[in-house]
Amino acid sequence: MSNQLRMQKAMDTKDAAVINQTGIELAAEGFYEDAIDLLGEGLCMFPFDEKLRGSRGRKYIGAFNYMASIADLSLATRLNPNDWEHWYYMGVAAYLGGKYELAKDCHKNSRELMIKYNIEAIPATVDWYWMACMKLGQKEEAEKVLDNVYEGMPSEDGDYLARTLLYKGIYKPENFVEEHMCTGLSEERTRIYYLMLSYGLANYHHYLGNQEEAVKICQMIAAIPDHHNLFAYAQAKQNLKEWGAE
Repeated sequence: MSNQLRMQKAMDTKDAAVINQTGIELAAEGFYEDAIDLLGEGLCMFPFDEKLRGSRGRKYIGAFNYMASIADLSLATRLNPNDWEHWYYMGVAAYLGGKYELAKDCHKNSRELMIKYNIEAIPATVDWYWMACMKLGQKEEAEKVLDNVYEGMPSEDGDYLARTLLYKGIYKPENFVEEHMCTGLSEERTRIYYLMLSYGLANYHHYLGNQEEAVKICQMIAAIPDHHNLFAYAQAKQNLKEWGAE
């Protein structure tokens, strides 16, 4: 079935949940523009549906349109301020869009909601908060937020946990990626895990002053032929541009 037919069938249901799910599926298959178009059509019908608004905001990140993402997710947080994912992804978009103070505010809210609702994703939002602080030169605050992570803590994201423990000094940079790869993953997920750990290591080297190593790792990530929707890919490309090392 063509994407256009799938999109039309979803719209014909006049059901926001069906439209949202179809948009999510299209994006998962790499059809970001089609997903964004469908979610936009859904929002014409249901302009204040926070799920549709949040989903389109997240898909805009994959399309590298960070300001549009922030706009959608900002409204989503107002429609449902207790959804940690809206705050989390708005924080991601803000960071990638260079709005680091906004990124901090979003990830602070996300972290507080994760704690409130026992969401086991705290290392991920701590990682983004840490990076925003470091971009702003707020090293003491960056170190302080790492108090929220510890070795062996429950986490849905082992890659983010490993990265934050590297920043904290619990893990060492030597053989970091090899020693902290997760076993039992699919081939695709293993690849993603590797790239996420690698970017964390590059970031660590950059802030330690090991710029040659940081550039080398980011160039490796930026050269991958696949997974261009990964945050690690977007960050590596962004860093190389900032460092004049494209």
